[in-house]
Amino acid sequence: MWIGLGLLRAGIATLALLAALPAHARRPFENTDLFTGHSIRQSSKDRRLAAGVNLHAAPVPYVARKALTQAVSAAKSVYPDAEAMVSVLEKSDASKVHALAAAKNVDGTKKQLRDDLKKAGVTPTAAQTKAIDNISASNIEQVEAISAVAMGQGSDGAFVFGLEPWAEYNFGTWDVTAALPLAGFSSGDGSKFSVGNLNLDVRAGSRKSLIGAGGVYLPLAIGWTGGLSLYLPTGTSDANQVALSNVLVLPKYLHEYMSIQPYGIFGAEALIFSAQLRLEYTHMLALRGNPAFDNVGYLNWAASLVTRAWIIDLVAEFDGLKEMYNAPAMNDVFATLGGRLGLGPLRLGLGARMPITTPSATASERSFGVSFANIAKFNILLQGFLTF
Repeated sequence: MWIGLGLLRAGIATLALLAALPAHARRPFENTDLFTGHSIRQSSKDRRLAAGVNLHAAPVPYVARKALTQAVSAAKSVYPDAEAMVSVLEKSDASKVHALAAAKNVDGTKKQLRDDLKKAGVTPTAAQTKAIDNISASNIEQVEAISAVAMGQGSDGAFVFGLEPWAEYNFGTWDVTAALPLAGFSSGDGSKFSVGNLNLDVRAGSRKSLIGAGGVYLPLAIGWTGGLSLYLPTGTSDANQVALSNVLVLPKYLHEYMSIQPYGIFGAEALIFSAQLRLEYTHMLALRGNPAFDNVGYLNWAASLVTRAWIIDLVAEFDGLKEMYNAPAMNDVFATLGGRLGLGPLRLGLGARMPITTPSATASERSFGVSFANIAKFNILLQGFLTF
């Protein structure tokens, strides 16, 4: 009996300590940043100025233009239409074309290419039509070789990643964030970067907390945030290759589109737990290039839980995409798990994102004209930022 009472008293003391830690150390929703998307805005008393870098990297190969150029040069003596074939493969399912070419199925290869262009809504040019019509038993091996490069074979560990430097200023009742994503490409030849789409975000919101004796914040609170993100088409065509490796950030890298993204967030806190629900709508308007659709619309819903244990924050997130129109690729669900270390003004985070459903590479290519990209089985996520 005495042992039972002792355990009960110890349990009550532990709960009291957990409740007291965030009450004394943190205001509501302090440092409840997420790895994906927007989160409840911070109080200006906790964060007036912040700046940092987000990195997402997928261990999948990308197709380097240098490799394609080499493949075309090697094929031209036998297959003079090799260069035009590259532009056809950009709108095709390269893996299916490669399988048919490897089987020496000339008619099947031609049909696959024609069907893929039709499904993508692309009217082939005279050069593209000639490249398909001229496929024969004598040059099918060259088509096989080019399509293999288009799939990312022989990329020697090359991979694509996104680097997102950002800065935020909190005016009190509202704040503004600016970011300029960079598309990174790493291979045996070194690394290179391409500019993504400039992002400007404005948001407002509030938090309500129970306050106890002496003005101490109690660990029960609710909060809301509403905002609007604008993505300007400042990116380069190479940046598109980041899109499939992380479809949750498409507006940041698809250079053809200007995107507008209104969103709303509701949050609740209890003890060391902070939960958030988010709903946002993304409208993408094509302003340059020749994508399959001039207008694209989809919804993104999200639910997250941040567990705050002293200097470590554990983060679990679920993100779902739902097509509204002209976005067949946007119908998947993703899970993100990670942790973040807080050392004074410094925050360091590490996480991983995995698709729960199975995304379709061809759907994304046909939706957004993403050339020679690869679906990522998971993304490694890194965060580093300072708050003042």
